Amino acid sequence: MHLELPEDIVRRAETNTVELLSILAIQLYADNRLDYADALRLSGLAPPVFNQELIVRALSIQQYQSRQDALRRTAG
Repeated sequence: MHLELPEDIVRRAETNTVELLSILAIQLYADNRLDYADALRLSGLAPPVFNQELIVRALSIQQYQSRQDALRRTAG
């Protein structure tokens, strides 16, 4: 998917692509529309930086193991 944003609006918002992606990821995570792993991936941030952004916004950090990891542990 390719998303285009009007440059003038981005400039007026005094933001950039990296910040917009992290804002989108955090909001979708807060709305329970993305899990932690997907929100982290969308944000493009390092885990400690993403976690700090969640803490600043008073959001809980819930990291669940992937279904594949869970299946491997029960199979072994």
